[in-house]
Amino acid sequence: MRWKEAGRLLIRRGYEVMKTAVGIGSGEEPGRDLLESRRGCNWLSLLPFRRPDPEPIRSIKALRAQREASLRPKKLTPSQLRALNDKIVLPCLEWHNSKHPDDEYESAPGVVTRYTTYRDNIVWSHGNFVARRKHSGFFSFLPAPRTLFFFELRRANGVVEVTACIPIDETVTEAYTFLGFPLGWGTRRNGQADCVCKTCYRRFHVPHFGLKRTCTCEDSKVESVCKMCYLHNNTLHPIRGGFVFGQENALCR
Repeated sequence: MRWKEAGRLLIRRGYEVMKTAVGIGSGEEPGRDLLESRRGCNWLSLLPFRRPDPEPIRSIKALRAQREASLRPKKLTPSQLRALNDKIVLPCLEWHNSKHPDDEYESAPGVVTRYTTYRDNIVWSHGNFVARRKHSGFFSFLPAPRTLFFFELRRANGVVEVTACIPIDETVTEAYTFLGFPLGWGTRRNGQADCVCKTCYRRFHVPHFGLKRTCTCEDSKVESVCKMCYLHNNTLHPIRGGFVFGQENALCR
């Protein structure tokens, strides 16, 4: 009998809550939210089942996978990659063409590489891109052979400045691309371990700091082409210098 009375009391209490929610028998507005009334009296807690958690706790593995996915760089489309490369190539070619008005170049299909380091509140960047000479006259529609360029950028106080843009004597063997797909095979030489004799400008390959090279001109000062990029990235540099940062080279011992 006691269980029956408790059940009737619970039903009656719920019925009164429903009447109050819709505004029957009281001066309250009929638009009162029924759910808020139930939460206010908390009568659902008396039921034998529990409400499901709307935001269940995720496992550590799932949270780690979600964080790694957010940090993973997104793959750029060919048009986005082209626009990103143009921000580097076009200012560099403009700088070069302004200094060599009789030997102007324009952008050509090819991979743009870039390596950046930070020193004394200045961001320095070294890299390579591909360009070709501008033609004029009757055969201007024919594409000229491609040339590999070295560039150097300096960024300080939010201002990016081109400090070097030099064509280098390297054969461009990489294939052309169409809509991001290569039309053939070809690779670019890796300049990560390039060193040079400062007397005859002969190039050496020194893949370790501990190795020692001696030139045939008997000059033992075989130095890295660029201290900034030596054994750090595959940027190809002009053998005779011409750039600002990295010229105070360390010896390749």
